[in-house]
Amino acid sequence: MTDAAERSSRRRKASDKEQLSRDAWLDAAAAAIAEGGFDNVRVLLLAKSLGVTRGSFYWHFKDHQDLIVSFLQRWRERRLAELAAWRPQGSDIAKESRRIMHVLLSETGRHLWRMRIELAVRDLARRDELGAQIVAEVDQARIEQNIQLLEAIADDPRGAQDLALLLYVATIGAQLITTGPIGDSDLTGRIERLIANLVLEWHQRGGGDLLSADALDQFGA
Repeated sequence: MTDAAERSSRRRKASDKEQLSRDAWLDAAAAAIAEGGFDNVRVLLLAKSLGVTRGSFYWHFKDHQDLIVSFLQRWRERRLAELAAWRPQGSDIAKESRRIMHVLLSETGRHLWRMRIELAVRDLARRDELGAQIVAEVDQARIEQNIQLLEAIADDPRGAQDLALLLYVATIGAQLITTGPIGDSDLTGRIERLIANLVLEWHQRGGGDLLSADALDQFGA
C-alpha cells in the first residue's frame, strides 16, 4: 500500500468513527434480527448496509459476540424503561386497565419489527445463557409490574401474583395474534376489553385467591 493510500485508509476509518455511533451499529443489528433472527447478524453485511468499512465496527465492539451481548443488554434496558408507561394515571380502574392494554397491544401492532425482534430474542434464549437470563429478567419485571398494579387496587391482594402471570401470558399471546401489516382494530379492542374486564371483576370482589371455590364460581369456571 502506498503512503497516499495508507493515509486515505486512515482518514476513511477516522471518518467512519466520527460519523457512525455505537447505537447506529446496534440499530443495524436490530434491523437484521427483525429480518432473519440472530443468524442474520454479520459484520460485513452490517457494514455494507451502513455504507462504512468493517474497521468502523471495531471502534465500538471487540468482536461479533460483543455486538450480540451489547444488543441484548440494550434490548433489556429499553424494555425495562418502557414499564413506566404501564403505571396507572388515574383512579378509574376500568379506564386505566383499558389504557394499559391499549399501550401493550395497539402500539405493538403498529410496530411489527419490534415483535419480530422480541421473538428472535426469545428464540436465542432457548440456546444462549445470557439471552435466557435477560428474557427472564424482562419477564419477571413485567410480571412484577402487574403485581404492583393489582395489589394497589385490591382489598385482598391474594391472587395478585397468579392474575399478574395470567395477564402477562394473555398479553404476550394477544400481541402475537394482533401484530401484523393488516391490523384488526376490532379484535384488538375486544381483547383489550376482555382482559380489562377480568381485572375489573377481580377488583370489584376485593381481590382474593383466584383458585378459591368462590372465585371460580364468580368467574364462571
